[in-house]
Amino acid sequence: MKKNMLKYCTLLLIVMALGCFSSCSKDEDNSVRLDAFGPSPALRGGELRFLGSNLDRVTEIELPDDISIKDITKVSNGEIVIKLPQNVVPGYVKLKTPDGDITTKTKLTLSEPISIAKFYKTGSENITSVKAGDELTFEGDYLNLIREVVFTDNVVVSLLRDEDVTYSREKLVVKVPLGAQTGKVALSNGADIPILIYTDKELTVAAVSATSISPTTVKAGAELTIKGTNLQLVEKIKLEPNLEIAIPPATNPYADVTEIKLTIPENTHDGDVTLIAYSGLETNAGAITMLLPTVTTVTPNPVKGGEVLIIKGTNLDLVTNINFPNVGNAVECASKTASQITIVVPETAQTGTLSLNTNSGKSVSVNYNIVNPVVTSTSASIVGGESLTLHGTNLDLVSDVVFGSSSDNVQITSQTAIELKIIIPNTVVGSSKIYIKTKNGNIIEALTVTVTPTKLAYITSSLSSINAGETLTLIGGNFDKVTKVTLGGKDVTWSAANASTMFVVIPGNTSTGDLSLVLTTADGSASYSLSVIGTGPTVVSIWTGSQDMGGWSGSIQLGSSLFTSIKVGDVIRVTVDASSVTGSSQGSFKNGSWSQIAPGTEYFTITGDFTLTVTDDIKTSLLSGGLIISGQGYIATQVSILQY
Repeated sequence: MKKNMLKYCTLLLIVMALGCFSSCSKDEDNSVRLDAFGPSPALRGGELRFLGSNLDRVTEIELPDDISIKDITKVSNGEIVIKLPQNVVPGYVKLKTPDGDITTKTKLTLSEPISIAKFYKTGSENITSVKAGDELTFEGDYLNLIREVVFTDNVVVSLLRDEDVTYSREKLVVKVPLGAQTGKVALSNGADIPILIYTDKELTVAAVSATSISPTTVKAGAELTIKGTNLQLVEKIKLEPNLEIAIPPATNPYADVTEIKLTIPENTHDGDVTLIAYSGLETNAGAITMLLPTVTTVTPNPVKGGEVLIIKGTNLDLVTNINFPNVGNAVECASKTASQITIVVPETAQTGTLSLNTNSGKSVSVNYNIVNPVVTSTSASIVGGESLTLHGTNLDLVSDVVFGSSSDNVQITSQTAIELKIIIPNTVVGSSKIYIKTKNGNIIEALTVTVTPTKLAYITSSLSSINAGETLTLIGGNFDKVTKVTLGGKDVTWSAANASTMFVVIPGNTSTGDLSLVLTTADGSASYSLSVIGTGPTVVSIWTGSQDMGGWSGSIQLGSSLFTSIKVGDVIRVTVDASSVTGSSQGSFKNGSWSQIAPGTEYFTITGDFTLTVTDDIKTSLLSGGLIISGQGYIATQVSILQY
């Protein structure tokens, strides 16, 4: 037994491929063309089909001998069908069209008149109701020519008859297949374009019927019982969402089954239970609701991030994972039974609602709280730049500390649950609130402190990387108190313009890497990290001395011969005595005619050393007229060319 959904609606096309039937030459697009006709041999009283193009223009079909058929069924413009009368004889067929007659190139041949007189359940001649596995008897004539029995809907039983064996002409017996359903039955001679003889009335085939399912609220992994009749016809069961469970065939597939038991998969959702028969017919057996877990207690509550939360209840073995507020991904359970779950709370989790997820697509919600850190007191000394100890509880949950009066990062030097040590930024002075940021993103106002100004030198400017051989400008405070500066443990040259500006010369032989820059005062030392990324440029001094540029009266005039080796990209640097710089100090670069050597190079504010980068135009000017350095409010001590 097998299904063959297309055979009896497309087999006529095979004839065209085999070339068994007549055709005529292709004409204009709207001309009538015959490609094939059949079946041949055909059955008196049966159908005769014609395939081709524009066949809807056929007005009459002439059968042998001189039988005119005008009752033509036009399936489409490429297919027409007629019914063969009982008095038709073998011979050529003629199609009449407005463009002329078309005669088949092969003769129509006729088969013996296969017929069905009656059909019934074997052993009960008056009963036409059966179920799968029953035998069905057909009585008629020429039934020995039948090779296939076709049940609704195109369920084919092949008789597998041996052509050398003589079969009954008047009677045919076949077993009703599992896939059969109510409808007319056809007998076929099995040809490529088959003769099909249909029963005059429908065969009634028993179908699946469901009477109950239990339980209707079911736990994933538990057993569901379905009761009904003809359940032996069930091939598979469909559950939501789009789950199909195959039913293993029994030893006797036709034996009556009134009950099916199946295990509900863990990923089953709420919805209908659908029985799918071998015939393809679907029967709704009812709906089920997936059982959900219940929560009775959550302890401890509040719970600390990073610690274990215990959830108790019923059916907790259904939980697959848990979503915490402020945590992107669901968290797997550490352990799980039907009555208890243990799970490690992520440090980033916030107070809110837990979602206990199940494979059924549903979840259970429960509220819980997260422990927050609390600051209860601080150490006595509160001085900018120095260490401060915060005392309290759950301080190991703190990720950052912020002083409300400063944007500087606060360094955490040690941390436990009851103690947090930090370095107060040098920029914090006076009354300031301390805020603590927790690992879950909460920001908590801890307390307000009064900070004594630091006596140490401190830097507020960004310490970006620098080349060896270059001068570093620092902005900060208490630079007027500095007594020594070291880099990588070695003393370096420095000068302080004032309390907030300092210049540090990075030696040309300084090792690369992150080095410790230490500013020492009488009250102690402040250390910072400075990245030295490589050797600086070659420095060529072209003038040294002490030229006071006070009151626009001073200048340094450098002849063109000093710039014979200058290159585009070189930098001309003017070294300034830092102690001479004031708030109104200005620098200026002029050509030999006392005009600015390039746009923007005349009378600009300086805070220390200043430079000029050589371009093509500046190089031309230097080689033709030299350079004049002027300005006001500073003392120049050196002019150098930095060659890169």
